[in-house]
Amino acid sequence: METVVVVRYSEIGLKGKNREWFEKKLIDNILKIVKPAAVNKRYGRIIVRIGRNNADLILERLHYVFGIQNYSLGVSVGHDLEELKQVVLDLAKKHVNEGLKTFKINAQRGYKDFPMTSLEINREFGAYVLQAFPHLKVDVHNPEFEIGIDVREKEIFVFSGKIQSSGGLPVGVSGRALLLLSGGIDSPVAGWYAMRRGLELQTVTFLSPPLTTEKSEEKVLSVGKVLSKYLPNGLRMWIVPLTEVQTYIKENAPDEYSLILQRRSMMRIASMIARRVKAKAVITGENLGQVASQTIENMAAIEEASSLIVLRPLVGFDKVEITNKAKEIGTFEISIKPYIDSCVAFAPKHPATRSNINELREIEAKLGKLHELEFEAFKSRKSYRIVSEE
Repeated sequence: METVVVVRYSEIGLKGKNREWFEKKLIDNILKIVKPAAVNKRYGRIIVRIGRNNADLILERLHYVFGIQNYSLGVSVGHDLEELKQVVLDLAKKHVNEGLKTFKINAQRGYKDFPMTSLEINREFGAYVLQAFPHLKVDVHNPEFEIGIDVREKEIFVFSGKIQSSGGLPVGVSGRALLLLSGGIDSPVAGWYAMRRGLELQTVTFLSPPLTTEKSEEKVLSVGKVLSKYLPNGLRMWIVPLTEVQTYIKENAPDEYSLILQRRSMMRIASMIARRVKAKAVITGENLGQVASQTIENMAAIEEASSLIVLRPLVGFDKVEITNKAKEIGTFEISIKPYIDSCVAFAPKHPATRSNINELREIEAKLGKLHELEFEAFKSRKSYRIVSEE
């Protein structure tokens, strides 16, 4: 008998001829995030063999592996009916001691040479449980607990309960993207949703020293530590000093357009970094209509400065939904710490809500030093590599 975790996926199962590649990527990610553990593939299932490792720690770490729909802690036994019976009764006893009163046996027979059909397993082992615990009742529609019996060629998996995970696709199958990570609530959540769609992330943060302090940088790095838990190879973070670019724009451009011009500069610098690290997209936490810079006209004007596709995972979310997700993934309490980011430091009093791309280009054409200052900011970038310690 061996302690195992039965891991299930959903979307990967629809990948047809590419399914094996997605499964391999998921297994690789499990091995890197859940370590130490041994992992095997069974058709439609991935088995994590715990051995003497800490089961609670492995169950917690599996939560950070995108591509997993749900998983169950259980045991592996041989094709020995007496041993199987004892395992099922022990599991039922655990739930009886928790005060549960209705149950169901749910058997699957993947190995067709096993001498009992799935229906026969359900009936026989349900009878075993009822004989041992006469006060229990069978409820096949809405049981308080369910014991799964999964018969495979070389072993049988027995488990109870399913821990829901985040689903999606394994990180890395969709390529690499660069997340514009600010000190606010939205961008970490945008990064989470991007990773859920299989994107490996790096981040870039623009700061404005001395208006933004070391605390602002520490805040962003703390968010990075949270996001790094979902990344099998850790998180590369870039910090770019933008003060000279922002000051130049503030002093030489119309104030109502200064924020949009700053964002366009950020996009150009982010595109430089993205090309350097072979990222194929830029991700932002923009949400349509949330603030003045996030009208559709301003978003189009900002995106036009990027040489890469701009992804906005949160474009249709409202603030309540974003905040709830930030609390769920553990970034909210960090994001609300009162250390300003670069946009706040140079925010105009009355920002334009509907900018014109041609007009912005004309303004930029008159800012002779702008691209030079952007390149200097790019060259002054700092890099951190964050690896989850958990």
